[in-house]
Amino acid sequence: MDKFKKVFEKAYSKFVPSLKERKALDNTANDIMDLLNKNAKTSGVNVEFKFGGSYAKGTWIKDESDIDIFAIFNSEKEMKSLSFLVPKDFITTFGTREYFKGRFKGVKIEVVPVLRFSDINSVKNSIDLSVLHANYINSFLSDDKKKDVIILKAFCKANSCYGSETYMHGFSGYSLEVMIKEFGSFSSLINEVNSWKIPVTIGKSAIKYDSPILLPDPTNPKRNICASVNEENLSKFVLSLKRFYLYPSFDFFTNKNLKEKIRKEVSLRGTRLFTFSTKIIEPRDVFLSKYVKNLDKLVRGLKANDIEVYSYDIEYGEKNATLFLQIKNVPKSKTKLVYGPEVFSDIEILKNFFKSHKQVFITGKYASYDKSYGIKDFNKFILLKLKEYMSSKSIFVN
Repeated sequence: MDKFKKVFEKAYSKFVPSLKERKALDNTANDIMDLLNKNAKTSGVNVEFKFGGSYAKGTWIKDESDIDIFAIFNSEKEMKSLSFLVPKDFITTFGTREYFKGRFKGVKIEVVPVLRFSDINSVKNSIDLSVLHANYINSFLSDDKKKDVIILKAFCKANSCYGSETYMHGFSGYSLEVMIKEFGSFSSLINEVNSWKIPVTIGKSAIKYDSPILLPDPTNPKRNICASVNEENLSKFVLSLKRFYLYPSFDFFTNKNLKEKIRKEVSLRGTRLFTFSTKIIEPRDVFLSKYVKNLDKLVRGLKANDIEVYSYDIEYGEKNATLFLQIKNVPKSKTKLVYGPEVFSDIEILKNFFKSHKQVFITGKYASYDKSYGIKDFNKFILLKLKEYMSSKSIFVN
């Protein structure tokens, strides 16, 4: 579409890797692959290494390169030997299986063990099917369509709806690649999104899913590759694309400074800002999944004491997760009103209520009582709750 042309051209220039960058990454990829194969041969380990992820598909964002490598084994037992094949400074982490990550010549590398299979119906771990993705995408996407994938990824990152990790609940790179394959281009996707209704269904599948968006995996139609996308991130995706349709601008592709955004919000809203940094402990995905669950417990705990949470944001760094919690109001009274049973309830119900609460009064048709918050300093209380729920130790305990 002509209305998007200039913005897209600027996005291509900003996010599509140059030939020089691609060649440099190819050199690093070949070197790490040579090292792994050499180590496997020396150790007598029967394994096949294969590139995967955005590197294998040529859909990585400029200056954000990393290399995924699948280590294909014939059995789960043989996978244990992978720890002897990767560079010694690589660390162990966990997804659906134990895998390894580190840096090689300055580039992020992940080496993931997968199980060889001959029939997709026999596959029990979905990560094993990922070896099919690169060949599929490379078969259907031209270089121009891959450029659209790259800027779509940049768009989703800038609008906080990218990332298939369990704690992110956003779109995976593969899901965006399949969308471009399905709709043909970024601009065609925008037009399709304008007519979407929840639940969104893309393509055909005989399988029903309890998910706000269904996008069957072309390599395994029984799998929904958007299963991890929650309603909030789907809404961010749709609203951002609709706004871009109405007001095309390169601003939609630029990452916002989160701290500056929050500073402006606090100034406008008059909220109280509480900031808490948590050290991330490996395995990262497991830790951050628990982090998000603990955050939900924190918010519910604050609300139980009538502390109004206006909003919160999380900044995920390499070593720390930082929570920015905005509080709208804290109680000004010493007690809260608690409703009991209706006055027309059975006498035995009221009798039990009176036993527990001596100072009872009427609020409309309800017997009510005052409950003390037992909190002298709400600011201190919030800080203590942040430490209780969001410290690294608390997250691992839970």
